[in-house]
Amino acid sequence: MVEQTDERKKAIVSLLGLAGELGDLNATFKKLVLLRDSRTFRADLREHIGDILWYLTSLAVLHKIPLQEIARESARKAERLYSKGEVNRFDDGFEPEERLPRQFSVTFSEKRGEKQLLVRIMVSGVIVGDTLTDNAHKDDGYRFHDVFHLAYAAVLGWSPVTRAMLRRKRKSNPRIDEVEDGGRASVVEEAISVLVFNEAAQRGWYSDESSVDIGLLKTIIRLTAGLEVSRCTAKQWKAAILQGYAAFRALREHRGGRVDVDLDQQALTYVAPTAAGGKA
Repeated sequence: MVEQTDERKKAIVSLLGLAGELGDLNATFKKLVLLRDSRTFRADLREHIGDILWYLTSLAVLHKIPLQEIARESARKAERLYSKGEVNRFDDGFEPEERLPRQFSVTFSEKRGEKQLLVRIMVSGVIVGDTLTDNAHKDDGYRFHDVFHLAYAAVLGWSPVTRAMLRRKRKSNPRIDEVEDGGRASVVEEAISVLVFNEAAQRGWYSDESSVDIGLLKTIIRLTAGLEVSRCTAKQWKAAILQGYAAFRALREHRGGRVDVDLDQQALTYVAPTAAGGKA
């Protein structure tokens, strides 16, 4: 119908018409707010929405983009960004020694080296991973950043870095081992950790939900395209960031402590060191 009624068939005309209709829509709402006149509001709104849809359809037809395809993609995008998501079990079907533990605890211990502060982590009394420093000119606490990887594991069910630390790589499937648990996936995870951290100070160290905006989440989703974690939603990434930084702030304040990881509850819980002995 639009194709038959579009006499000009020029994108610039449709674009200018769309801009004009959006202005009219704005004026209709302005009238409602300022004059509190709602007598014709629904009728006016219906008309403006219809005109906007006509111009949008015109642009789609001119560029040969099926509207049904747009609607499906938009629905998938909304699902990806705004749905709650589910508890992920990316390693179901693998042997127990190749699965991430569903619940485990990690102890963070800080000590002073010859020139800087160091952090090591332990699981069941065994040191895992490397002893970390901030790798920075000033003390910014990044030595505790393994807690971010633990948050990804807890909330998303995904963390190639945590798998490597716990020696839970899925080596029985060479393709999964290479693509999902290999170096490139780990680099992506570390890049996300650095990206989020580099904005942390100006975002109040993510102490409230509004500090994690949709722009940051969309960037993360683009970085993880093609990996199994792409099944996770923006809301899950947001929860992982908020929980990870809540634990990070506590670890830094108390100079260590214990972090309990629960993949079934999608939860990361911080436990402060005890007064006696300094261990959690």
